[in-house]
Amino acid sequence: MRKVVVAMDSMKGCLDSLSASHAIASGIISNETDVEVVCVPVADGGEGTAETLAFGKIKFSKQISKVTGPLGLEIKAEWYFDEESSTAFIDMAAAAGLAIVGESQRNPLQTTTYGVGELIKEAVDKGAHKIMLGLGGSATVDGGLGALQALGLRLIDSERKVMPIPFTGGLNQIMDIEASGFLAENIDIDIFLLCDVSAPFTGLDGAAYVFGPQKGASPSDVHYLETGMDNVRKLIISKTGLDLNDVPGSGAAGGLAGGLMAFAGGKIVKGASVVLDAIGFDDIIEGADLIVTGEGSSDRQTLMGKIPYEILKRGKRKNIPVWLVAGRIADEEALSEAGFEKTICINSPDIARRSNTVGQNQMDPDVASRRLKALLQNSTIA
Repeated sequence: MRKVVVAMDSMKGCLDSLSASHAIASGIISNETDVEVVCVPVADGGEGTAETLAFGKIKFSKQISKVTGPLGLEIKAEWYFDEESSTAFIDMAAAAGLAIVGESQRNPLQTTTYGVGELIKEAVDKGAHKIMLGLGGSATVDGGLGALQALGLRLIDSERKVMPIPFTGGLNQIMDIEASGFLAENIDIDIFLLCDVSAPFTGLDGAAYVFGPQKGASPSDVHYLETGMDNVRKLIISKTGLDLNDVPGSGAAGGLAGGLMAFAGGKIVKGASVVLDAIGFDDIIEGADLIVTGEGSSDRQTLMGKIPYEILKRGKRKNIPVWLVAGRIADEEALSEAGFEKTICINSPDIARRSNTVGQNQMDPDVASRRLKALLQNSTIA
């Protein structure tokens, strides 16, 4: 019997990891005889990372907390706690994600990561000694200062007054930073920051310039955010001696990675690799004849540490062919040269050119599932 492993990343705004994988599996099974299909939830620091990491833990439980959302309003955020290992699994997007903010309200000058800090604090209060924090899908560019405020950081203005809580915007108005409360108590807690980007804190490849426009920032907003982030970077140098521009990935989630690294001992790790190791992916694919992976949108950025590329590398090490499925595929030649045996786009070429992800076309999940199934029905497994 042939073995196929299906490990799709979520298709943002449309299908979660397992839903996409199950749709593909149904297509394979309906078209093939004598085949075993194994579906595996995966993520690389973005949407669904916390749930994926908690998957398979014997004593994990879902938690629902009331926290401050990206616009300062109270929201409910899900996270996971594994009692056996005293580990909390959190997606920053659950408290400060772009999906929470309506398109007309998206403006990183007015959003905060305060709720992320509230989740971290609640996890510690529950007994967590280790926090795995996924950084994808943020609506913010606040250098993580909102989250740090929730943990005790005090932001001081030019008149030596403590700035408002939660803090939003005006990064260049901060004249000093003081640690207190949680951040001053040296609590025995390890915070691992899972991301799939290598962006520095500031600069043309940094948090403001690269990701600000995706979060609703105009060109003038981006410039304002950049000057503010650079002010924060210099303050961090003066307080800690650490220049976050020397740390790849510190600009992830609008600089949340850098802020938590500087003041809360956060450690930046490659999300895809951590997730695949945690779920025992190498053992799962042992003896497989084919791996099918994918995401909402695939292009050259896929080859910069995203989950399909990490899966490709692990498949190649075991000489297992890997197919790539996505709602949009660009740079197909580069993807093929990297080693994907087959690339499959579920959208028509015209839609794919106009969209970055399935979700941006607001495709109905049922439609997406049917397309995934139909395309795999028409793809013969050698």
